[in-house]
Order: sequence, then structure tokens, then C-alpha cells
Amino acid sequence: MDETTNVLLQRISNLAADLRSNDAKKGIGTRSQLRVAARQLMLALEEPGDIVERFIETANIRNGINLDIFRILLESDGPKSASELAQTTGADPVLLDRILRGLASVGAVGEADTGSYISTTMSRTFATPNLAAGVKFCFDFLSPIWNYMPSWLAQTNYRNPTDTSHTAYHLVHKTAEKLFAFLTHNPQYLDPFHLYMTAFDEGRTSWMIYYPVVEKLDREARTDSDAVLFVDIGGGMGHEASALKKRFPSLRGSFVVQDLPAVVAQIQSGVVKPMAHNFFDEQPVKGARAYYFRNVLHSWGDAECVKILLATHGAMDPSYSKLLINQWVVPEKGASSFMTHQDFNMMAVCAGMERTEQQWHALLGEAGFKIERIWSSADAASECLIEAVRSDRICY
Repeated sequence: MDETTNVLLQRISNLAADLRSNDAKKGIGTRSQLRVAARQLMLALEEPGDIVERFIETANIRNGINLDIFRILLESDGPKSASELAQTTGADPVLLDRILRGLASVGAVGEADTGSYISTTMSRTFATPNLAAGVKFCFDFLSPIWNYMPSWLAQTNYRNPTDTSHTAYHLVHKTAEKLFAFLTHNPQYLDPFHLYMTAFDEGRTSWMIYYPVVEKLDREARTDSDAVLFVDIGGGMGHEASALKKRFPSLRGSFVVQDLPAVVAQIQSGVVKPMAHNFFDEQPVKGARAYYFRNVLHSWGDAECVKILLATHGAMDPSYSKLLINQWVVPEKGASSFMTHQDFNMMAVCAGMERTEQQWHALLGEAGFKIERIWSSADAASECLIEAVRSDRICY
């Protein structure tokens, strides 16, 4: 634990003791100091992904990204005055001073002195391209949808959304297209989305750490020349498959990444085989060791999920293939805020949802699968790995 965190913990402990020993009137000042110290501790302990998520609705952070303030301060040898930043960015000095004060008030930049600014942990986050892309996507694409959600839910008389063709997203962005079809020909949203996905896991535990990969996938894996070990369905740019191969280079068999043509055309990894495929269509790769879905099924309602799963079910070897779903399993009690925020995202953009264990069992059972085990990490923020097989699995 770093020194700053230790100092803050000790200060909070001292203030808490002082608060307990004071009467209500004398404790007002102590309570204020304690709130400040607690906020400082929160900032010190946050992961980059937490910071992005907390500020996705903040217009001033978007201003800072647009003006490249965070990168300028990060690469500066020392504090920068507001006038220097105005000259570099071309922004009006009076306006920029107001923006900088706002950023400093939430810790997004630091105040070295009156009218001069420095980089902070938070500003370094927003100077990182993939995390800045997260803010762009959330603010530009998602924020208008969130703002409209209360009205939309009221109009539906607060019915649980199940119609994937009529959501807050469709109404706000004035389109009849499904989400990913819309994103495909709107690069101003698609590009930051894919870039942000490369940083989405920061601060969370990968399934490759807690799932016994070698034992479950490599042992008894087929070794013929055309054997496929891992099919990442809806796998985007292939980051998961590439990471798996990098972490376990001795795994036998090829790695296939499937997504829409415009997406797989951008894959540059030499360790995976890109394949254009719509996951509602029959799975063309037969008899692979593992068919993997990550953050796919939460984007769809139950009826669509059953169709997606059935398209893969027929390609699986009942005695050999596994279905792996890397997705949250929402606890009935004590769900994390990030998990519930993502549930509302899915509700708003595609009438999808994050599912509980009971809901996963029901969904997979309807598609002809049975869950063998749900693997999870020790922390509550990371997605689980659902390991399933065909219900008619043949065991030898």
C-alpha cells in the first residue's frame, strides 16, 4: 500500500475517533474534514475504469478531452498557467479558466498555484487514449439515452423492456436499426467503443486467472491440423483470444474470432483467424473445443439469446465441446454499482439485461444446455465464467 493511502487511512481513523468523542455541535467541523479525507481516499484507491465510469455524464471532462488538456498537462515538465494552456489549445482564456476551475474542483486536474495547473492521477486517466475513448462513447452516445430513460420508462407504464426494436436508444438516435448495425456505419461511435473495450477490464480479474484453462481446454484437446480450440463469437478485435494465446502459448489448436465483416477486417493479430459471421446464423466452425461469448448475451432479450445459442448448439460435439460465457452473474443481494449500471445500459440500448444465476440456468436450459459450473474471482467487480455443455452430452 502506498504512503498516501496509509496517511489518509490514519487521518480518517483519527478523525473518526475525534467525531465519536465530540458532541453534535462540536462534531460538525470534524464531519466536514472526514468527508474530505474520505473523498481523497476514494480518489487514491480508484481504478482507471472506476474513474471513467464515475465521470461519464460530466460535460466538463468531455471539454477537457476535446481541448487535449489532460495530455498537455501530462507531457508538461511543470505547472501550466491558464494563459499558456489557452495559447496551446486556442481556447478563449476566460472560458478556459472557467473550465480548468471546474476540472480542478473534482480532481481532474491539480492546482499548483493560483491560475496554474498540473496533472493528477485522474487527468492521467483521461490522457490515456482508450480510457478517453470511454468518456467519448459514454458521453456522446449513451448519455442522451440515459437522460431520456426516465421519460421512456414512464411512457411504458414501467413495464420491463423486452422489445429489442423499441428502446430508449432507438428513440433518441432516431433509428430502427439494432445497436451494432447502427454502430457499424457510425464510426464516430464505433471507433471509440472498440478502443474503450480494450481498457474495459482494467481493475478487474480476467477469467483466465481463476479458470483452470490448461486442465479444462488443453487436456484431451484434439491435435489434428484443422483442430480449433477456441471460437470467440462476437469477439470484436480479437483481444480476448489473443490474450488467451499469449498467456497460454502452449495451447493446441487454432483460435478463431468471429464478428461482423467491418469489425474483423480491422483485426491485425497474427495469432487468431478472423472470420466474418453473424451469430444468429448457423455456426460454421464445427466441433471446436470451446465456443466463447463475452458481453454478447447481455445485449439481447431471452428470445434472441435462445436463437444465438441454438445456432452454436448444433456445431458443438456433444462429447467434446464446451460453451463458455464470460458475463456477470448478478447476485440476488449486494450487486456492485458498476454491475447494475451495466444492467441499465443494456436495458436502455437493446432491451437486454445482466442475469442472475437462476435466470442463466433457465435461459441455457431452454437452448439445450446445462451449466456444469459457474467460476468466479474473489472480487465482486469481475465477470464470472459460466461453463456449460449440451444437455445431451455424451460422456465416455
